[in-house]
Amino acid sequence: MTQLILNIENVKILPSLKKILGAIEGVSIAQTKSVKRKSGLDEALEDIKAGRIYHAESTDEMFKQILGK
Repeated sequence: MTQLILNIENVKILPSLKKILGAIEGVSIAQTKSVKRKSGLDEALEDIKAGRIYHAESTDEMFKQILGK
């Protein structure tokens, strides 16, 4: 089976396009999932929950942690 992915900018034509493609023999339309991108805040909250946080008393200590010196 060969797949063709179309990016449709004008959502108003989508119903007509689906109807036309559905009428062609051997063509089926697969449902797609919308991927929701996480915001920076959501990613930060996940980091906190997973324990991926660090603490430094000063910038010198922070650089020592980062650089390992």
